Amino acid sequence: MRIKTIQKESGTYVRLPDDFRKAEELELFMLRDGYYLLSLPLGAAVKTRVEAKGTAEPEPKGRAPEPAVAEEDAKGLTQSENRVLDKLASIRFEKRTGTSIREDFSRQDREALLSLEKKGAVTFIKSKKYPDGVYNIQNDFYPAPKKDAGPEKSASELERQLFRDGYIILQDSNAAQRLSEVLQKQKNAITGVKGFDGKYYVVTRAHMERVRKVLARWRGDYVDPKAMAAKFGIHPDAVKAVLKILAEGGEYTEKGEVFIKVE
Repeated sequence: MRIKTIQKESGTYVRLPDDFRKAEELELFMLRDGYYLLSLPLGAAVKTRVEAKGTAEPEPKGRAPEPAVAEEDAKGLTQSENRVLDKLASIRFEKRTGTSIREDFSRQDREALLSLEKKGAVTFIKSKKYPDGVYNIQNDFYPAPKKDAGPEKSASELERQLFRDGYIILQDSNAAQRLSEVLQKQKNAITGVKGFDGKYYVVTRAHMERVRKVLARWRGDYVDPKAMAAKFGIHPDAVKAVLKILAEGGEYTEKGEVFIKVE
């Protein structure tokens, strides 16, 4: 850079770049005859540049800064992916259409959803019933429900709930053991299974037959407990508990949140 000198009676001056403005001292190096190097004192150059620009010293040319790597959990998902997974799980299955997601999800959420598809946590299913497609969460990645912080139920309370509702879903192995002990004399009236999700599904034989009759009226490529419950006015868990047991017996195949009948 060529700069003009300023001639004064007291001497010759030059206008220096802004980097030198706050410097109380400068260093002058003679390279060879007629060539000099003017510099801030060693260590002051970086400090002055940071104060002036409010940023860290730039990376050397030719070397791009390394992107930050998001931390992943045991399932290989990032925090943003888990957040989108929770958001998706909160939406009823039949409402998770491609159009709905494009309208309701932000660009960042859609990017996280695409990443979830690549990792196999979410699949996009199209059928005659859902021509626009719906997003399905795979079993291994389905968000765990929030645990009930209420008091622990006794075996007799669990038994009353089972025969009142026709089914019960337990997350605690100790609770399942307590219930099993009080049902020893009623084994022929109930059936149950431990699902791949670690939960215990127990239903009465009478409830099993009621849901079977409803299943016979269902039309579709697969059974979605939430959609079926909404159509026939029963609780989704009442359907899911039976389908879990039927899947264990080989009548259905569980695929994420839906069940496909084995022909």
